[in-house]
Amino acid sequence: MKHKLLTFLVGSAIVTSVAFAQEKKITGRIISATGEAVANATVIVQGSKTATISDKNGYYSISAPSEGKLIIRSIGFEEKILTIGENLSYNITLNTLNSNVDEVVIIGYGTGSTLGTTVGSAVRVGSEDIKGKPTANALEALSGKVPGLQVFTSSGEPSATQSIRLDGVGSLGASSTPLLVLDGIPVGIGSIVSMNPEDFENITVLKDASSTSIYGSRAANGVIYFTTKKGRIGERAIITTRVQYGWNDLASRKPARSFMNSSELLNFWVETGYRTQAQADSIRQRFPHDTKWDEFYYRKNVPMKQADLNISGGSEKTQYYLSVGYLDQEGVMFRSGFDRITLRANINSKLNKWISVGLNLGGGYDRRETNGWGSNNSNGGLSLFAPPFYSPYNEDGEEYYDETIPGLGRYNPRYLADKQPSKGKNQQFNPNAFIQVQPFQGLTLRSQAGMDYFNYNITSNRLPSFIPNLGKGTTSETYQLGVSRTITNTIEYKWDIQNLHNFVALAGHEYSDYNYKDFGASGGGLTVDKLILLSSTTLDRNVSQSKYAYAYNSFFGRATYNYDTRYFFDATLRQDESSRFGKNNKKANFWSIGGKWNVTKENFFKDVTWINDLNLRASTGTQGNSAIDNYESLSTVSPSIYDNASAWAISSPGNPYLAWEKQYKTTVGLSTTLFKRINLDVEYFYRVTKNMLLSVPYPYSTGYNQITENIGGLTNRGVNIDFSVDVLKGKDYYFTPYVKLGVVNQKVTELFDNKNYWVVPNTSVSYVVGRPVEFFAPIQAGVNPENGLMQWYVPGSDISKTNKDPNNVTSEFSSTALQQSTGIKRYPPFNGGFGFSSGYKGFFVNADFTFSNGKYLINNDKYFFANPYQFAGNNQMREILDYWKKPGDVTKYPKYGQVNQFDTGILENASFLRLKGLSVGYNLPKYLLAKQKFFTGAKVYYTGRNLFTATKYTGPDPEVDSNLTYGRNPNTKQSVFGIELLF
Repeated sequence: MKHKLLTFLVGSAIVTSVAFAQEKKITGRIISATGEAVANATVIVQGSKTATISDKNGYYSISAPSEGKLIIRSIGFEEKILTIGENLSYNITLNTLNSNVDEVVIIGYGTGSTLGTTVGSAVRVGSEDIKGKPTANALEALSGKVPGLQVFTSSGEPSATQSIRLDGVGSLGASSTPLLVLDGIPVGIGSIVSMNPEDFENITVLKDASSTSIYGSRAANGVIYFTTKKGRIGERAIITTRVQYGWNDLASRKPARSFMNSSELLNFWVETGYRTQAQADSIRQRFPHDTKWDEFYYRKNVPMKQADLNISGGSEKTQYYLSVGYLDQEGVMFRSGFDRITLRANINSKLNKWISVGLNLGGGYDRRETNGWGSNNSNGGLSLFAPPFYSPYNEDGEEYYDETIPGLGRYNPRYLADKQPSKGKNQQFNPNAFIQVQPFQGLTLRSQAGMDYFNYNITSNRLPSFIPNLGKGTTSETYQLGVSRTITNTIEYKWDIQNLHNFVALAGHEYSDYNYKDFGASGGGLTVDKLILLSSTTLDRNVSQSKYAYAYNSFFGRATYNYDTRYFFDATLRQDESSRFGKNNKKANFWSIGGKWNVTKENFFKDVTWINDLNLRASTGTQGNSAIDNYESLSTVSPSIYDNASAWAISSPGNPYLAWEKQYKTTVGLSTTLFKRINLDVEYFYRVTKNMLLSVPYPYSTGYNQITENIGGLTNRGVNIDFSVDVLKGKDYYFTPYVKLGVVNQKVTELFDNKNYWVVPNTSVSYVVGRPVEFFAPIQAGVNPENGLMQWYVPGSDISKTNKDPNNVTSEFSSTALQQSTGIKRYPPFNGGFGFSSGYKGFFVNADFTFSNGKYLINNDKYFFANPYQFAGNNQMREILDYWKKPGDVTKYPKYGQVNQFDTGILENASFLRLKGLSVGYNLPKYLLAKQKFFTGAKVYYTGRNLFTATKYTGPDPEVDSNLTYGRNPNTKQSVFGIELLF
């Protein structure tokens, strides 16, 4: 009691003395030893609760007593104490803890370490690259930002998720998506869509064995670690609010402009004899229009809105971060949209000198609609089939709504969407909590538990008033619920000997499980729009239900050592047990070893002034892949009806010998800084997949068509390059261009049944030993100029080898007899990005480009849009006008009357360059805000996404990540204006 009273009196005396001391306003700028601005540095008045943080350009302002002291802290820098004198302005230079600005990074459990002392290969994307993006998904912020990481957005739906691959495709049968971890808890890729990107402090991509092997079973494809924002030390709360408003449009309308206009189409019909001149003239007279159908089916300038508010702050013992966000983004197609509300509360508290606790609560509610007329549907993917001389507007300029468009015979897509609504509602909850105990210096005990939960409801209706099915309404309801739980316990001990030998030992246990269930019901016979409940249905009632579960149990350990921050070594070991594998193969062990040499710490390097930093690193180890269906190892049955009675049938034979797919990865890298301006990181990787989880085909006579087995092998090797230059760097200006490149060479090394090749049915893709995954299809040899018939190369005796013998061609098409390896890679070998960040006295311009080279797609849309005889009466691409008419013509397309086939004529180069992001803005200077005490910072800006696309691909969108694409909702572009205020 006496101790508490004494503490209170001393504290009161300090607060009172500060309150009555003469205060003055202190301003200045915080920079690093290299002259760069230090943003978000904490400035505290010693002995008080008064604190502030520096802005993006390093400027700060704080009221402090005369002759007082300021404490300046920032992650990666040495703490500095400044004594206040007579001056009112102090520029402060912070020294880095190491030669580089080191940020604390979590690489596989524990309390974390700085990037400079980490052996593993890790790339961090900070909040400045994440926030303010006009997209619902934070994963897109990684596009072109991490060498070797391929991020493709394959749809223009606002709720779409990205496809992600790191250092190539690691498996031909299991998933190649990296493990996603949120504040230490694994989450699904769909969960990221339901989270607010503004809540992420950074995203770290763990790439090599040293950084991923401790995640063992699910780290075969790398790990992406999301860190949410936390409060900062200092009692004063920092309030940030941001409002954005903008518009959506197709990323490119160039593909739509490649179709014929009314005059060209009618002339073509007359020329080919499909219509007589009199018939064409009659059509012109009756329908004197030239409609751009893409502007009707794919709306222009569709609005999007976003608003965010967050509050962060704290004292020396407790820090907090609170946020709320709202996003409303309509899609360019009808019945396409996404609106989301998110809440987050992160609280960390140090209860006393040896116990800390934390609670992160993240949740959201969103509503999403996706267009249901994709695929080969004339109301969606094939909407551009519509001849341009028809019009969706009557003589008064009003849309035909509940009647078919004259001549065309289609209903308005708005009417289809209104009368056939389908809405999904999702509840997302991602809580996690920890307690951390430090009984004495160096020893840390930590227990953490978290959950990834979603509850998704889909309601789909066909209203009874829908004219084509008048009085025959239908409804369906589907409920999906999934919850993943993870509990992790670790013990970590850090110690050193004479500040030269530094050790860290970590051991831990983790348990994770996932449970999923769904329930659906549907029915028909509805007659009134207002009575569309399931209970009102009278016909075709149906019920469905399913559920599944899986679990992991793991033990792991890690040991690290460094000598004088010069030589670094680490080793990890993990044992995983999975419910997905056979009884005797559930467990597997994974390991890694790695080392790094900080050459600049050597005595012989001290006189080399132009090399500021030089590190060599290497690691090797194993990871596992278990991303298959949950019951592949078990013999399963399914219910059926036989002779009007319930029956059971064997649905899967199972495979009790099914075991882990294993990957081995070796990485060698170099990172350096030259002349304090040039930054370069180069790494070589070699990735080997063995015991591949592959669906092996079986004769139908066995009763099954395929069984999952451990068979086959695959290798990926390549180089990743990260390069940037501080071309301009001064107090009020900067210009830093960058290039990030990933190159990968893939090779299949083994297949099942000692086969040399295998053609995957219905995919036009083949696996050939010694080659990468390739497209497999009949190869066009061009149009015969004498008779106007298309020709194809006749395959050789080995169809796994490409044969283009000009003396061995045929005009008789057979999809089976003519198929052969095209020699064209399925997966693009070159991916990356480049751009720059720049600024001058508060103004800033940042541009980010992404590219993919060597990317190919089967443009199935072109099978319809460049096939005038097969689909006569519909509009076609203008390029089909280059068709054969008379002997001697050298043309791209055969004579009219021959059907264009499914061959390499629709296999197109989909390499692309895209301006993925552009930001232009202005940070209001401090002197404009100095006269008021309400705002502490303000920024106005413009942000654009997918503003420019360069490609030779003739389809709707080259970014689609697939072997074949048809009827896709194409990627969109956004233009957004925003304002950000700090209080």
